[in-house]
Amino acid sequence: MNYEDAVAAVEKQLAKIDDLPGGDSLVLVSEHTIERPFGWVFFYTSRLYRDTRDIKYALAGNAPLIVNRSSGEVVPTGTAQLLEHY
Repeated sequence: MNYEDAVAAVEKQLAKIDDLPGGDSLVLVSEHTIERPFGWVFFYTSRLYRDTRDIKYALAGNAPLIVNRSSGEVVPTGTAQLLEHY
């Protein structure tokens, strides 16, 4: 799997979450993506927060997603452990 395919897989996963208030949606924060031999770690936020930087649109508990380079699997992480745990 290449980076572009990984981005598409994560965006597809994020699009499934459609219960945000005010017509908001989830978007990748590409500048924070981490590439590792196993794949990529993707971070995301709400579109409204990204566009306005207004704290009222900020998310809490939005754990990063890992994409496995070999399998293409999108793996949710958590917020209680360091990324290295996953």
